[in-house]
Amino acid sequence: MLSVVDYFGTLYSVRSIMVYNLARAKTKQPLHTTNSPPSLERKIIEKNLFKMPTTLAIFDFDGTLFDTHESISQTIKLTFDALLPTHAPPQPEIHRLIASGAGLADTFRALHPDPATFTAQENHWIDKYRALYATHGQLLIKAFPGAQELLTELKAHHVPIAIVSNKGVAAVKTALERNGLAGYVPEELIIGDKTPGAQRKPDPASFVDVLVPVLGERFGINVVADEGVLVVGDTVADIQFARNIGGRVCWCRYGYGDREACEGLGPDYVVDSLADVVGIVKG
Repeated sequence: MLSVVDYFGTLYSVRSIMVYNLARAKTKQPLHTTNSPPSLERKIIEKNLFKMPTTLAIFDFDGTLFDTHESISQTIKLTFDALLPTHAPPQPEIHRLIASGAGLADTFRALHPDPATFTAQENHWIDKYRALYATHGQLLIKAFPGAQELLTELKAHHVPIAIVSNKGVAAVKTALERNGLAGYVPEELIIGDKTPGAQRKPDPASFVDVLVPVLGERFGINVVADEGVLVVGDTVADIQFARNIGGRVCWCRYGYGDREACEGLGPDYVVDSLADVVGIVKG
């Protein structure tokens, strides 16, 4: 079978020298023109002098590839309007839960005035949310600027693309199709909350038990759990997921995650747009 690691192996030493020289040339300047602490930027440069070429790109969905905050927030409110109209969940708490990357069950349990009652009706609430999301929430979703260009670049470099999300696979597919991004990510490489064998991030099961076998069996690609795997996401869960699978992590500062908490975990890269990720892939 074709090994992505072997395919790129011959390029590694040359690219390492190029990355090293480029990093040295930039060490007297900030890595990004942003307001983040200089110490973080220096650490990022030092950690990536000899980075591996990207052999697999794993994307989060909400707050990373797509701006879904309004769609999620509005659909949560519509769900309460339909099932518990006497209770309006506070917007700050909705925002906090979205920022944490919490799953649907945990989100509704936290917002419900009687968690025990919710637990008994959990499936009903989630089914209602998904039905409303399909008819209302999807209309509010939009891809972040640069998404298509980034996916095109990855495809041109023959880098497999996967999505690991708390969303259902159907919702992710619909959003990709509605935004002209269908065809970049094979359905088999879209991991959702009900994908057999998958667990919510930061559990590594979505990579170890789902992506690795699928890539090998269906695509003939052997992916090793090393720094060739690049995880792109916006929350603490994404950063910890990358660490748990032994990969590199690109933190999307423009997303919904808690900035202080994410920065404190020391991501390998910090970007303020998807366009910045292209440079990471190219090296």
